[in-house]
Amino acid sequence: MLLRLILTLCLILSSWPAFADSGAPVNLEADRLNYDRETGRYQASGNVYLKQGELELRSRSLWWNQTSGELDAEGDVRLTSPDEDLAGSRAVYNLQQGTGRVEDGQLFVRDQNLHVHGKTIERLGKFEFRVTDGTFTTCDGEKPSWKFGADRLDVTLGGYARARHAVFYLKDIPFFYLPYLAYPAKTERESGFLTPRIGYSSRRGAQFSGAYYQVLGQNQDATFYFDYLSDLGLGKGLEYRYIFGQKTAGEAHFYHIDVKNADQRYALKWQHQGLLPGGVRMAADAEYVDNRDYFEDFGEVAGEYNKDKVQSIFSLSKNWGKHNLVGQFKYTKDLEFNDPTTLQLLPRINFDATRQRIAKTPFYYALAGEYTNFWRDQGLRGQRLTVRPSLSASLQFWNLIAVTPEVGYRERFYWGLNESTADREDGIVDFSTRLSTRLQRVYEQPFGAIAKLRHGIEPELVYRYSPEQDQSGLPGFDSLDRIEEANRLEYALVQRLTARFERNDGTADYRELLYLRLSQSYDLRSEAEQQPFSAIRGELNLLPTDWASLRLDTTLDVDQGEWSKGAIELAVHDRRENALRAGYRTDRDEEIKYGSLQLDVAYLKPFFISYLQRYDFADGKQLEQVAGIEYRQQCWSAQLTFTDREMDRSVMLNFTLRGIGTVGGVGGSLGGI
Repeated sequence: MLLRLILTLCLILSSWPAFADSGAPVNLEADRLNYDRETGRYQASGNVYLKQGELELRSRSLWWNQTSGELDAEGDVRLTSPDEDLAGSRAVYNLQQGTGRVEDGQLFVRDQNLHVHGKTIERLGKFEFRVTDGTFTTCDGEKPSWKFGADRLDVTLGGYARARHAVFYLKDIPFFYLPYLAYPAKTERESGFLTPRIGYSSRRGAQFSGAYYQVLGQNQDATFYFDYLSDLGLGKGLEYRYIFGQKTAGEAHFYHIDVKNADQRYALKWQHQGLLPGGVRMAADAEYVDNRDYFEDFGEVAGEYNKDKVQSIFSLSKNWGKHNLVGQFKYTKDLEFNDPTTLQLLPRINFDATRQRIAKTPFYYALAGEYTNFWRDQGLRGQRLTVRPSLSASLQFWNLIAVTPEVGYRERFYWGLNESTADREDGIVDFSTRLSTRLQRVYEQPFGAIAKLRHGIEPELVYRYSPEQDQSGLPGFDSLDRIEEANRLEYALVQRLTARFERNDGTADYRELLYLRLSQSYDLRSEAEQQPFSAIRGELNLLPTDWASLRLDTTLDVDQGEWSKGAIELAVHDRRENALRAGYRTDRDEEIKYGSLQLDVAYLKPFFISYLQRYDFADGKQLEQVAGIEYRQQCWSAQLTFTDREMDRSVMLNFTLRGIGTVGGVGGSLGGI
C-alpha cells in the first residue's frame, strides 16, 4: 500500500517544481518594491507576485537576488502551475539551481488528487528530496478518510525512498505502523516483488499469490508467479513481453500446477505480430491446455471457464499489391471429448489474386488457390489442392443499376490419402449475377436537433447457379468437398436512416439511426417446387439516441409459420454510470434458449449496485449470477461481490484506496446456500 503511494510521490517530486524555467524572464510585482544595486537584490512587500515561465509565486514579502536566482518568500506563500499547487509559511528557493525548501508545506497534485503535508518539503538536489513530519493522501478535507504519515521520507530518484516511522491512519486513528521502510524510487521500470494477493474459492480453497517483476531491457520484461492453492496445489507461472521495433511485438504466458491427488496441469499462450526480412508478416495466436479442468479451475468470465476447445494458429503472409500468399498452421484441441478424429490443418497455404481489370475493358479476372494438408490421429488424412479462376464484369445501366456477372471454375486435386491409394480429381463450375441500385433522399431540418436526414433504399438481386454433380467419390474433409447444387434467386432490401448533427464550431457528427435488412431466397430447382421459399431473415440496428441501442437478428420459417432463430440485444446507459443491457438468443434446431441481463445502478450514490445473470431457458437452469455493491468515497471504495455458478460459489470483499489500488481482500465460500 505505502510502497505504491511512495512510488507515486517519487514521480511527482521528480518534476517539482517542473514549472520552473531558469531561462525564462522574471516578472516581479508588489505594493512596495525596492532594488539594491550593490547586492542585486529586490525587496518586495504587499501582494507580491512573481512569474517565470509557468511558475507563479505569491506571498506577503519577498527577497530575490537577480544574479544568483535565490529568493526568500514569507507569509502565505503559494507556488502554482497548471498541474500543481505548493503552499507554505515560507519558501526558500533558487530559480537557477532548482533547489529549495518550503516550510509548513502543502502540495496538491490535481491529476492524482494527491495531498502532501509536511513540516518541510525540500529539494536538496536534482535527484534528492526530503519530507519531514509529513502525511500523504488522495482524500480531501481537514480530516481525510485515510492518510499515511512518516517522521521523515528521504527520496533519491534512481535509488531508494526511505520512510522512517510510517503510520497508516483511518481518519485520525492509527491503523498500522512500520518503523522503517526502504523502497526503490525509480522513475523508470524497476525489478522487484509485486504486492501479493490472498483469497478463497470453493474450487481452489485458500489462495496466496506472489509475483516477481523482472526488467530484461528497454523493450522486454517478465513476471514470475507463485501460487499456493490449498485445495489444488502449488502453481508456477511466467509472462514474457517484448517489443522489437514499431511493428513487432508480442507476449507469451506459461502456467503449471501440481494438482493434489491428480495429474499436473499446464497452459501455454502466445500472441505475436511482426515483420520478417523481405516484408513477410508473421502472426501467432496460440493457446493450449492439457485438459478442460484448467479453465474450470482458473476461468473468471463466461466464454473462458466453459471453453470446450482451444486453437493454435501460426501464419506467415506476403503481399504483392493485389496478390497475397498466406501460409497457416492450425491445431485444434477438443476439451470436451478426447477426440482423435479432430481435423488439423498442417499446413494450409492460400494464394489469391484479387479482382483485377483487364486492360480498359469492363471485364475482371481473379484467382483463388488453396493447398491443405489434412491430418488427424485417427481417420481420413490426405492433401488437397483447389484452384478457382474466375471472370467477371462490372456494368452500369442508365447510371442507376449495377450488374456484376461472374463465372468461375473450381478444380480439386487429392493425393496422399491414407484410406485409398488412388488419387482423386474433380472440377465444378459456378455462375452468379448481382443486380443492385441505391435510391436516396435528403431531408433538411426534419425534426429535433437533426440538421439533415438521409433516407437510403438499396434493393439487391442475386442469381446463383451450380450444376448437380456426383461428388460422393471424393474425400470428405470440409464444405469444399461437397459443393451443393444451386439454382436460386436471392433478394434483399436494405433501408438506412443517417442523421447529421451540427456543432456550434461548424463541424458535424453523423450517426446511422436505422439499418434494416430483409432477405430471402427462391429455389428454382424442380425438387424444391413444393417449398421454394427460404426463411426470411431480418436484421435491425436501431440507434435513436447516443445512449440507447437495439439490435435484432431473426429468421422466420415461412413454411411452418414460426421463428426458427432469433437474437436481440438492448442497451441503455447514461453518463452517470447507470446502464441496462439485456439479451436473448434462441435457435430451434440447436435447442438453444439463452438470456442475459446486466444492470448497473448509480442513483444511490455513493452506493453503486451491479447485477449480472445468465439463464438457460431450454434446460430451465441458471448459468451464472453475480451481484455486487460498492461504496465509493472520493478517495477510497469498498466492494462486496457474490458469485454463484454451477461449479463455484464465492463472496469477495475488496478495499481500494485511490492512487494505491486494492490494499486487501477477504473472501469465503457460501457453501450449501
